Amino acid sequence: MPELPEAETIARALHSALAGRTVRAVSLRRRDFLKTGSLRRLHGLVGRRLVAVSRRGKSVVFDFAGRRLVLQLGMSGRVQLARPGRQPPPHTHLVLALAGRWEVRCANTRRIAAGAHVLAGGQAGPLAALGPDADVIGSDEFVGRLAGRTAPVKAALMNQAIVAGVGNIYSDEALFRAALRPTRRLFRISRAALLRLHSALRAVLAEAIAAGGSTLNDSTPYAGALGELGYFTLSHRVYGRYGQPCLDCGTTLRRAAIGGRTSTYCPRCQR
Repeated sequence: MPELPEAETIARALHSALAGRTVRAVSLRRRDFLKTGSLRRLHGLVGRRLVAVSRRGKSVVFDFAGRRLVLQLGMSGRVQLARPGRQPPPHTHLVLALAGRWEVRCANTRRIAAGAHVLAGGQAGPLAALGPDADVIGSDEFVGRLAGRTAPVKAALMNQAIVAGVGNIYSDEALFRAALRPTRRLFRISRAALLRLHSALRAVLAEAIAAGGSTLNDSTPYAGALGELGYFTLSHRVYGRYGQPCLDCGTTLRRAAIGGRTSTYCPRCQR
């Protein structure tokens, strides 16, 4: 579930607490969680200073002196900042112990599109396949990347090679604000409508980041690095509201399957 706002919230909290600290120990508890790099390279993080924690797409990026760790959160990834001695959450696959008695605990229940990549400093690894981040992409580039395609607009928004960081939640919310039906083919959408979508997407993401992301009532609810909940859920207009009345016009919200995901929309407000 974690998308751009959730990953951004996690990265900011980790950077604030840990930047400048040195890695004291590394524990890999599930070997197949390490997708790129050897165990030797992973344990080579010990003794290195953490320079910065940032986000790219839906991934959290740890930049050390001469090394980089990319953590793909996938469908159910959680990153917890905790004190040693406390019991790690279930399905914790990687633990980094840092100076100051802090531990970064990386847990993932489903492990779909999730894992850790240990790279040489500055290498992109899996990040090289990503398009521009959705919260910073300019309007002209956004239109250029989407216009004329045959894919439904919802599928294109969730294609990380086109625009990075957007998943099911924020594509639904942005499309509602832009009054665009998720099944609309891109070649049938005008430049003006795509510009409207760009503005809506940027606004939704900014508001979601400010609210700490979205914590859903599901089997793997999102929580920030310090256990805090995301309150943008309270601002959802369509996501998770299938069968309920549209908050703008009262029409019953419908859903459609697009690219293997379920999208909720208003048949009256979105065309």
